[in-house]
This record gives sequence, C-alpha cells and structure tokens, in this order.
Amino acid sequence: MAQRGNLAYDLSAYEPKKRGEAPKEQEIKVKRNPAPSRRESAPKMILKAAFILAVLCAVLYGKVESNSLFNEIHGLEQELKNLQSENITLAAEYESRTSLKNVEDYAENVLGLKKLDKSQIEYVDLPADRVIEVVETEQKNIFVIIRNKINELREYLGA
Repeated sequence: MAQRGNLAYDLSAYEPKKRGEAPKEQEIKVKRNPAPSRRESAPKMILKAAFILAVLCAVLYGKVESNSLFNEIHGLEQELKNLQSENITLAAEYESRTSLKNVEDYAENVLGLKKLDKSQIEYVDLPADRVIEVVETEQKNIFVIIRNKINELREYLGA
C-alpha cells in the first residue's frame, strides 16, 4: 500500500461546469489511434482474398447441393403419395371384383353353375357296426424297417 502524505488535492476538476465556459487545458485530452505498424504485402492479401473466395464458393456449392437433394426428396415423396393412392384405388377395385355377388354372377353366367337346391342334397346314414378299422402290424424284422426308412428318405428327397 502506498503511503499518503499530506499533499493537497486539486478539487477543481470535480466542480460543476458553467455554460459557455471553456474547458481548462488540463481537462482536454485527445486520444489518437496509433498508426498502423506495417502494411501487408500484396501476395498475402491475394492469398487471403483467394481463401475467402474459396470458402464462399464451398458454402454456396453446399447450399446448391442441399437444395437439389431437398428437391429430389420432395419429388420422391410426391411419387410415393401417388403410388399409395393408386394402391388404395387398386385394392378397392380388387375388393369389388372379388365380392361374393360378382363371384356368384361369374359362376352362373360364365361357368354355367347353378345354386344348389334342397332336392339335390342326399344324406347317407351308415350303421355304427359297419366301421372299418385299420390295424397296423408291427414290423419286427430290422431289414424291413431299414428298407422302409430308405424309401421314406427317397420320397422326401423327391427321387
């Protein structure tokens, strides 16, 4: 900490100023900007300008490419909407063609089929004692079992 002495202070700088009164000499302080130290050389300026131009061109190219991609996306979305509406139309047409009424009309008019009458229905009753039962016999011979397995394998393979 600096020591303060009993020096007198000039308090006139803090007094209110009156109109029309010229400022005191000690209050006028002019700040001047320092002069540029050195001008840059021409090749450096040209390189900086070329770099700025290259960056500007790269940004513009990116904007153009993104715009073309957005246009392509919009076109594909429009095509998708058209295909979805066509799909709905075709599904409705398919449903109308395969309705029961259309199938019955096709069967009657094109194939010549007619609806079944009650007089055409025949019921067959079988007595309970006339049931045929098939009993499988067990094959005890190992060679017969092997031959049957080979035949099953050939049938499975389609030979």
